[in-house]
Amino acid sequence: MRPRLATVVIACSTIALSGAASAATASASTAAQARPNGVALPGVVSSTPVSYTPNVFAGTTCGTACNPSTVYSTAVVGSEVVVAGAFTQACTPAPATYAQCPSTVTADYIFAFDPSTGAIDPNFAPALDQGPVFALVAGPNDTVYAGGAFTTVNGVSQEGLDQLFVTPGQPTDGQTVPGFNAQMGGGHVRNLALNGNALYAGGTFKTVDGVKLKGIARLNATTGALDSSFQFTLGTPTVGASLQVQAMSLTPDGSMLAIGGSFQSVNGQSTPRIALINTGGGLGSTATLDNWSAPILTNNCAKQHNYVNGIDFSPDGSFFVVVTTGFHTAGGPALCDTASRFETGATGTSIQPTWINYSGADSFDSVAVAGTVAYVGGHERWLNNECGQNHVCESNSVLVDGIGAIDTQTGLTLPWWQPGTRRGNGVASLNPYPAGVFPGSNGGLLLGTDVNIIGGSPHSELAMFPLTNGGTETPGGSIPSGMFSQGRIGGTPGTTDGVAAMCIDDAGNGAAGDAVQLATCDNGSTQNWTIEPGGTIQINSQCLDTAGEATTAGTLTVLGTCNGSSTQVWTQAAGNTLVNQGSGLCLDDPGASTTDDTQLQINPCDGTIEQTWPLPVAQAPPPPPATGPVYSDLLQKDEQVPCMEDMGNKAKSGNKVQIDGCLEEPSQEWTLESDGTVQIHGLCLEPTAGGTAKGTLVVIDTCDGAATQIWAPGANYGLINQGSNKCLTDPTSNTVSGTQLIISPCTLNKSQEWRLPNL
Repeated sequence: MRPRLATVVIACSTIALSGAASAATASASTAAQARPNGVALPGVVSSTPVSYTPNVFAGTTCGTACNPSTVYSTAVVGSEVVVAGAFTQACTPAPATYAQCPSTVTADYIFAFDPSTGAIDPNFAPALDQGPVFALVAGPNDTVYAGGAFTTVNGVSQEGLDQLFVTPGQPTDGQTVPGFNAQMGGGHVRNLALNGNALYAGGTFKTVDGVKLKGIARLNATTGALDSSFQFTLGTPTVGASLQVQAMSLTPDGSMLAIGGSFQSVNGQSTPRIALINTGGGLGSTATLDNWSAPILTNNCAKQHNYVNGIDFSPDGSFFVVVTTGFHTAGGPALCDTASRFETGATGTSIQPTWINYSGADSFDSVAVAGTVAYVGGHERWLNNECGQNHVCESNSVLVDGIGAIDTQTGLTLPWWQPGTRRGNGVASLNPYPAGVFPGSNGGLLLGTDVNIIGGSPHSELAMFPLTNGGTETPGGSIPSGMFSQGRIGGTPGTTDGVAAMCIDDAGNGAAGDAVQLATCDNGSTQNWTIEPGGTIQINSQCLDTAGEATTAGTLTVLGTCNGSSTQVWTQAAGNTLVNQGSGLCLDDPGASTTDDTQLQINPCDGTIEQTWPLPVAQAPPPPPATGPVYSDLLQKDEQVPCMEDMGNKAKSGNKVQIDGCLEEPSQEWTLESDGTVQIHGLCLEPTAGGTAKGTLVVIDTCDGAATQIWAPGANYGLINQGSNKCLTDPTSNTVSGTQLIISPCTLNKSQEWRLPNL
């Protein structure tokens, strides 16, 4: 039995609410990636993918399996990367014009390439009779396990699961490993996990080696034989779904397996949609169902009831992150269109998520926890978007377009990391890889999807984001929606998710002496704290302090003019306590109150839940100015988010500024300079010829300091031109790509609402 945590963490950070999924296709097309557990990267990967990864295509023989063609899984094996999914052709881009392919090669649902050059291994070409291949996991001695919908490999019966050599330059390359013969009948293998000689498989299959069982099995990794000591019966499928395991993850030590799917019970015990299994140590060991159940997972979503799409453990196995589909809740709190963290060590039948991050109304399909960051993928448009229903709504919402990064401690999105995709059905696979995979590599992230624009450049369904800095990064930065009280929830004003986190709040307007209190998180300016390098915690240039800089127990907390006092320095300690360095006491919510306007204090550190205040652990943002998309609050007719764009990326004075679907391309990367200008390619956003009349068209021009080149954020996300006192406007709110923007009198309507990049 694992030890119970000292506290059960249940707060949902003030992040974003329920969302939807392009629902019908999402759960059918999603397959959890299988990969070695425990890849901890020391920083955040680059938002720019390498240029040379192969492109994949449906081809002419794939049929309905490639509707659409998708990369579902990747695995690093020896010196190569194996790629699997729904496709039958691949090519290595031409070096000079990597968007183009000089020739394609046959790739029946699987191929391998050199991650240092993109060159496709010509000899790794297993012949699968059908696809897709949903899951890969690296095996011993330069092999890979592949799971999917196939029934034969290289003309030999291998139903749903095979082990293949990945041995470039050798005759065995792409051949089945002798002696491995698993037969997974009646369905597909959708996910795999490996520990030693224990191979775990999950999916829709109904038999293994002729033995009846549904959705979950442990096999001998050498022979493929069923391990009968691992017996779990999935029961009570959710409405409209057959019994299956849709997602799976294994702790790095192999002791704990998390599964997610359509079941609501396992071995007769209620454990809706997610179950934890003590593996017993591996092949032949007795495995048991863990005493872990989260009641929030009992509740249905409005669209999909089988809504768990991905699970991944942290590199140390202490927690896991779950991503889901489902649109919005169908009564009661539910994890619909969310990413959420759960603690592995929590015990009992009332487990609650540590934090929740909502997309607003779009599906998540994949997740990878790579240390301090959880990468999440799908066809989500936003993160930190709690109140949204297919629109952006929160003040700290972040446009991510299919791929985002979340601080694993706070549950907040890193707003400055926005590679983006064309979205499509969604990012189906995320796979971190460690340093040393190829010469000069510091590690990175492999991405599989179903679209051909990734990171603002052409990539057909596959991308590789390198970690450009191999050193340890400094954590910190802004907490836009407030420092939430981990483990406690208050009322539910204005929410539909049924819970409301409590945040540290400035009772006034950022003045010295203001009380620092507990309040329901609202993403407002009184909760927008920043963690500074010196250990101060600031809001509106004031420091979190004790009243009178006192150090005795029970002293109330206030804002103080930042002066270098030790009572203004705070350090995160064990259990997410926040220790005041002047007193050695902890920030404390008296009486564990969940009542708004309760003033906080300092008290002796005791590790109780009223002293739990997580700070960011992910890499701090780059220095200002902020660069990124400027996008509208409106949606285009195809529900794409419209962005402000330098037409054709011409970088030319007088070029028109128009609307186009957001793709995070160079033509859409604007910089908010400290002088109030909004720049791209070193040119300034401005009404044509410095005009100030209503309806003047907006262009980019040489920066000259004119007042008409200065813009200031206004009410309702307006962007006000300081030379004309008029607002940047999408004329007639039509959002049609190619529409040139204008200035017009500020009316606070949606056509004048613009979200700006931030750090």
